Amino acid sequence: MNVGGKMFPVIENMLDWTAKRQQTLSANLANIDTPGYKARDISFSEQMKSLALETTSSEHLEPLEQSGMRVLEVGTPAKDNGNTVDLDREMTELSKNGLQYIALVQFLNQKIRTLRSAING
Repeated sequence: MNVGGKMFPVIENMLDWTAKRQQTLSANLANIDTPGYKARDISFSEQMKSLALETTSSEHLEPLEQSGMRVLEVGTPAKDNGNTVDLDREMTELSKNGLQYIALVQFLNQKIRTLRSAING
């Protein structure tokens, strides 16, 4: 990835992913007492496959096929009512996801400051 036109779409894609994941994890918490509700999450590996990567050297690996975000059921054990939401897991994943979002925004802000500095000389 270079600092030019390819960096910003990748960051935008990752910000979209973290926002969608935040919604999914929040829905899990909202349904923590809903009988039969199956906890869901978004696959990070699927998201990595969806990034628009390209090779710039014959020594690079080939880019992965593009695919959209996939919401998957979380494999946590079901409670007596069939609900699979685990409060500890959801809170941990929400925290990690929030930190990832903040890091991406800070990275984006730094890239914008660098570009502004280069433009303004």
